[in-house]
Amino acid sequence: MLPATGNPFDLAFGLPLHPLAVHVPVVLLPLGALGLLLVLAMPRWRASLAWPVVGVLGIAAAGALVAKLSGEALAARVGSPGQHEQLGNWLLATAATLFAAALAWWLWQRRLTRARRSSGIIGLLSGIVLAAVALGALIIAVLTGHTGATAVWQDRVAGIPPSAEPEPAVGPTPSAGEDGISIGDVAGHDDSASCWVAIDGTVYDLTEWVTEHPGGPDRILGICGTDATEDFAAQHEGMELPAERLAQFEVGELADR
Repeated sequence: MLPATGNPFDLAFGLPLHPLAVHVPVVLLPLGALGLLLVLAMPRWRASLAWPVVGVLGIAAAGALVAKLSGEALAARVGSPGQHEQLGNWLLATAATLFAAALAWWLWQRRLTRARRSSGIIGLLSGIVLAAVALGALIIAVLTGHTGATAVWQDRVAGIPPSAEPEPAVGPTPSAGEDGISIGDVAGHDDSASCWVAIDGTVYDLTEWVTEHPGGPDRILGICGTDATEDFAAQHEGMELPAERLAQFEVGELADR
C-alpha cells in the first residue's frame, strides 16, 4: 500500500488511480468517435443514435480529465512518462473539443429538422470537419494507450529469451576501498549491460532499472556512466518514492574528485 498524499486523484484503495482511470477515455473515446462517424454517414440513424453517441463522448471527455489529473499524480511519484504525458494532454483537448462540437452539431441538426429546413453546403462542410476531428480523436486515443502500455510493458513481456541472453559485459573493477569509487570507474559502466550513475556523491547500479523505469529506458540510458546529480534533482527533487527506490541500487561512495 502506498502512502496517501491528500490528492484525490492519486490513489484508489492504496493503488495508483491512473491505470484504472485511463481505460475510460482510451475505450470510450474511440467508441464515441466511431459512433459519430456512423451518425454522420447514416442520416436515418441520427434520431436513435445521436444522443447516446454524444453521451459516450461526454463521459470520455470527463474520463480524459480524470486520467490527466491522476497521471500527473502518478508522475509525481515515479517521474514523467515523456511522450505518454504529452499525448494525454492532447487526448483531453481532443475529447473535450469533439464532445462540444458533436453536441453543438446535433442541437443544430435538430433545430433544422423541426423547422423543416435543409443544412445545405454548410451542413456538408460541418459534417466533414466533425468527421476529421473524430478521426483525429481516434488516432490520438490509440497512440496514447499504446505509449502508456509501452512505458509499462516494453522489455518485460517481449524480452530476450534466457537462452539467447548475451553474456554481461565486464567493466572496470571499481576501486571502492577507503577512497570510494572513482568517476572513471562509473564511466566504464555506460550501457544497458552495466549502467552505473553517480548521484549526490553515491554510486548506483541502475542496470535492472533501465527496463523498469516508468518513463522508458531511454531516460536511464542517457545518464549511464555519468554524474547524474542535476538530472535526478530536476526530475525527482523532494520526492520520497524515487529516492527510496534509488537507494536499493547503491554500490558505494563516489571518490573525491
